[in-house]
Amino acid sequence: MIALIDANNFYVSCERVFNPKLEGKPVVVLSNNDSCVVARSNEVKALGVKMGTPAFELRPLIQEHHIEVFSSNYALYGDISRRVMETLGMFTPDIEVYFIDEAFLDLSGRGYQAISQEIRRTVKKVDRHSSLDWGCGH
Repeated sequence: MIALIDANNFYVSCERVFNPKLEGKPVVVLSNNDSCVVARSNEVKALGVKMGTPAFELRPLIQEHHIEVFSSNYALYGDISRRVMETLGMFTPDIEVYFIDEAFLDLSGRGYQAISQEIRRTVKKVDRHSSLDWGCGH
């Protein structure tokens, strides 16, 4: 059994780790030159904002819906990713990191429903205020 672990809205989730008041609020993360959207919360997705939308096009929506806007912080995201991947390694030595927010785990011989819930609970504890939203597929 190979599990795909994939964080939802990873950069937004990382920002929420350090500012839990952002939970449930519309949030976007912009590219490192603040030119376009590189991550969107579910609340922003519901407004129809697409990945790569230029920041200048969002100004009316930002004001109307009180969207929180962040410049990307790749050092922070990389650090959180490293801690999460180390945590995932507690479940199996057979881990293949695919991207900053995705990994494949060999969970052969284990019940996938029970282990996927345990992985989710454990990863969410990476930071005591963590709001990382992880999906676990198989």
